[in-house]
Amino acid sequence: MTLLIPILYIKDKQVFAKEGGMLRLMGKPIDVVKKLQKKGFKLVHFVDSDALVGITTNMDTYDALTYFINIQVECAPNPVFIKKLLSIKCRVVLPAEHLPSEKNKLLVGKVRKGYDGKAEGFGDVIIDHDPSLVQKFIKLGKRVIVFEGSKNYSKECSKEIWGLLLSEKSAFDSS
Repeated sequence: MTLLIPILYIKDKQVFAKEGGMLRLMGKPIDVVKKLQKKGFKLVHFVDSDALVGITTNMDTYDALTYFINIQVECAPNPVFIKKLLSIKCRVVLPAEHLPSEKNKLLVGKVRKGYDGKAEGFGDVIIDHDPSLVQKFIKLGKRVIVFEGSKNYSKECSKEIWGLLLSEKSAFDSS
């Protein structure tokens, strides 16, 4: 069964979700994530607007969240920040083009269309709307995560997809 993974956006210790293409304030991260956990979610994907530009404002929030749910954080490839996130058992999402210094199963490579590498060093991969890459990474032994909006994956691929990123607020509000 495919793991459903809601995407939340975080900035200045506040959580947002996309609704109709716009970001909508949802509240404090711990309150929002506890509600998601009660609905049965096991993993939450954060796009950290602060960390994408090198600001580590939300580290204490992630530390608190990892005590009760699995999270993955999309951030800039800042070695110090990555090390801190990994130390609290947080999954770290980085562009697949960024080659980590060592392999770590908590590192998640975000693969963009046209990527021709093998995502060395990453435990899992997120395929950014390119169905042709799904089989490639499954054969390489990676767990594959895709975006909900990517409807053109073959039925045989969809059985092997490990996770599905839910990008719209409405997708997890009604779960």
